[in-house]
Order: sequence, then structure tokens, then C-alpha cells
Amino acid sequence: MITTVQAKEYLESVGIKLPSFILDALVEQANSIDECLSAHYSPATALLIQMYLLGMMGLGQGDKYISSESAPSGASRSFRYGSFADRWKGSLNLLRGLDKFGCATSLIPADPTATPAFAGIWIGKGGCMKKGRL
Repeated sequence: MITTVQAKEYLESVGIKLPSFILDALVEQANSIDECLSAHYSPATALLIQMYLLGMMGLGQGDKYISSESAPSGASRSFRYGSFADRWKGSLNLLRGLDKFGCATSLIPADPTATPAFAGIWIGKGGCMKKGRL
């Protein structure tokens, strides 16, 4: 089970800042798969799966992230706008690479980078990957 503090620390480290009420809801969702994770993974792997899942959920909030910061009185902060599709695919690959049992599959948001004209999609149902049609 992850805490809001852990989630906030991780998300902010990758440049994702969310309002606390959104973060609380996302943490609740990520913790809803604890039973499946506990049955199949070590605590460290379960934590990583949940953090990567939170990262994916948080990515949907925007594509601006902090690229650099300075401080001691010359305060500066730079933002970078990266390719959302690349960040999404990278996060999805990290999550799926760890979650071999599909515990997080039903919580992964629909792929916002998918082209509507694509004939087939992968749909997650109950922890199993099934090929579906639109």
C-alpha cells in the first residue's frame, strides 16, 4: 500500500504536480490492486508497479514537466514540453514490463495517443489481456 506522501514525492520527482484531492483519488485507485500485487510480487516490485501506474495516471493531467531548477537566490525554474506520446509509451512499457500478472491492467487509462482509425486495440479485462475490436 502506498501513501499520498510517497506518491507526491515520486510524481514531483518526474515533474508531475497534482492537486491534493486528485492525488488522493489516484492513490486510492492504485491501492485497490494491493491484493493482486501481494499475491504475485515482492513488496518492492509492487511499489514500483503502483508508482508507474500513478505516473501514467498523472501524465494525463498535462505534458509540462520541470526540466531544471536552481535556487539559492537566483531562483529559476525551466519547463519542458516533451512528446506526450513518447512519455506515455515509456511509462506503459515500464509498467507492463513489471506487471506480468496484469494486476494494474484494468486501471490503465485508455491510450490517448491511439489513432481512431486503428482497427484493433488491446483491452484489459479483469487482469487479463484480450485483443478486442472497436
